[in-house]
Amino acid sequence: MEVTNYGATLMRLQVPNAKGKLIDVVVGLPKAEAYTSSHYQQYNYCLGATIGRYAGRISKGGFTLNNTLYPLKDEITLHGGNNGFDTQLWNVEEVVETDHPYVLFSLESKAGASGFPGNLKVFAKYQLLANRLQITYTATTDAPTVLNLTNHSYFNLDGTGSVNGNRLFINSDHLLETNERLVPTGRLLNVKDTPFDYTKPTTLHFNGHYGLDTPFVLKEGDVKATLFSETSGIEMQVTTNQPSLVLFTPQDFPEMGLRNYESFATFPAICLECQNFPDAPNQTHFPSAVLLPGETYVNEIGYSFKMS
Repeated sequence: MEVTNYGATLMRLQVPNAKGKLIDVVVGLPKAEAYTSSHYQQYNYCLGATIGRYAGRISKGGFTLNNTLYPLKDEITLHGGNNGFDTQLWNVEEVVETDHPYVLFSLESKAGASGFPGNLKVFAKYQLLANRLQITYTATTDAPTVLNLTNHSYFNLDGTGSVNGNRLFINSDHLLETNERLVPTGRLLNVKDTPFDYTKPTTLHFNGHYGLDTPFVLKEGDVKATLFSETSGIEMQVTTNQPSLVLFTPQDFPEMGLRNYESFATFPAICLECQNFPDAPNQTHFPSAVLLPGETYVNEIGYSFKMS
């Protein structure tokens, strides 16, 4: 594992394939300094970054909390806005390199940052546990606020080519309907008899459509999703305590300095973003995204790997 405190970002994760060869399963840049470059940042891909204060979209130009309107800069704010956690320089709190190595980052986000209330103290912990990468986000606030964090890693279990042809399972019977601007309408749609039915391992085919940018409602169960590549023999299992998994598959990567850029094909990677529902601050029937003083926000995400 390689991480950088710029955006509390996962840069690299190497996993042995069926032949024992190490594969970079996370798409990233070759050096930490490259994430700070204006050339990379103009594309806003958030490779491997910690997303906050609010992952996904918030509509209506802001939100109301305790009868107070908090306006945000844009009519639709994505991933916390232009100065989100992915662009912040986090503190390195602790680095442990023993049996279960981990890196602990921290960030203080002042009240009013990007329009959000509350002075926020956030921790991001990346830990290797046998065959699992465990990501744990925790946060506290001194005033009521809304919070939704996630990790925005792009996975390719071959380290090259495309995720077209991978097999995907999601422990979900419903997705959130979204409008033309990818904001949830508030309706939950059953995935049965639709192209979004991944209730059984299903081969990804992107021929003739634009790919996925889709929030799924997760069901109870230990494993929330699996992704399998027959080429490498690597299977990834996703676990989380969050209610939603947002799938995102870019059609292509621009030339932004990626490792092995020339080796990627159309639909080069997939994001599996474990988080609360997008736009929950404006949808009262969605799971609450409110964090109060005295409470601790906890988001646990696990990516486990095995050979199949």
